[in-house]
Amino acid sequence: MEGCGYGCLLVLEEMEHLKYLNVLTLTFRSASELEKASRFNKFFSCAIEDVSLEYFRDSRSLNIMALAKLQHLCAFRLWNCMDLEELKIKSNIIKGAGCFHSLRTVTVGECNHLKDVSWVTFAPHLEQLYMLQCRGLEEIISEEKLGEVAKLKGNSNLFSKLERLVLYRLHILSTIYCHALPFPQLKEVSIRGCPMLKKLPLNSNSAKGQKLIIEGWEGWWKRVEWEDESTKIAFLPTFKPVIF
Repeated sequence: MEGCGYGCLLVLEEMEHLKYLNVLTLTFRSASELEKASRFNKFFSCAIEDVSLEYFRDSRSLNIMALAKLQHLCAFRLWNCMDLEELKIKSNIIKGAGCFHSLRTVTVGECNHLKDVSWVTFAPHLEQLYMLQCRGLEEIISEEKLGEVAKLKGNSNLFSKLERLVLYRLHILSTIYCHALPFPQLKEVSIRGCPMLKKLPLNSNSAKGQKLIIEGWEGWWKRVEWEDESTKIAFLPTFKPVIF
């Protein structure tokens, strides 16, 4: 359902009476729209699988508590929210049952004031993460913020289901995560236009048994700083140069 404004909210009100509604896709363009929609029981009871937050201009900080309650949410898209600096989630939701357990794909694009997307650690089954043209993004996962999360949820399985990671035109991105991670399911990494990213969260034990492919520009690949020589030897064969 595109552009969930006043008219969309009226439709949601009518949907309260639809007995057999199972799947719903929603697009919101303001924090107030999201908050109002979350008041409808049908918003939570039907299988909302896809939510987009697009072209926000009224929020620097957004609490995504309502989305955390959506038990069937598979895909989340955050696009062109130019003023948005932070996504928050309340601790009482983190401790509860509805914490993005079904979320498989996250796409964030053209959100130039976001510094990190540490909240994705609340999605334990995340398979695909796309970060596109976010000029202010400095890191994917902040160790400081992850520490806050770990007290509530633990972080031993960080990115344990991730299969695909795409980073595109993130001009000041310097860190994915500050420590090496196992990445037991990782199959593809695509990094282009990220000149400040010089170290990957990998060691010689990362992505064991996977036929991993790392795509990127050859000039960037030559500047990658490896944790040690064994890590370098393990991952040099995984590289696939791209021109564009």
